[in-house]
Amino acid sequence: MSKDKTMDPMSHETVETDGIYADEAGREVTLKRGDKFPADLVLGETTWEMKGFSLNEAEIDHQQKENTPPRLHVKTGDR
Repeated sequence: MSKDKTMDPMSHETVETDGIYADEAGREVTLKRGDKFPADLVLGETTWEMKGFSLNEAEIDHQQKENTPPRLHVKTGDR
């Protein structure tokens, strides 16, 4: 038995942390702090689990998490 007594948030509760969340059916959405967790079209009211943090648009992706192609180095000739 787990000692963790926290519960996943439910539909219509307020989002506390910006991130990517998945419902019981596996549908993922990006939500921002202050948003309300949506209800699922099929399940109705559902629980939501945080899957990861969303990247801020102003943040630089140094680890290339979004599979951005690397910059190519071009040889300019022998010097």
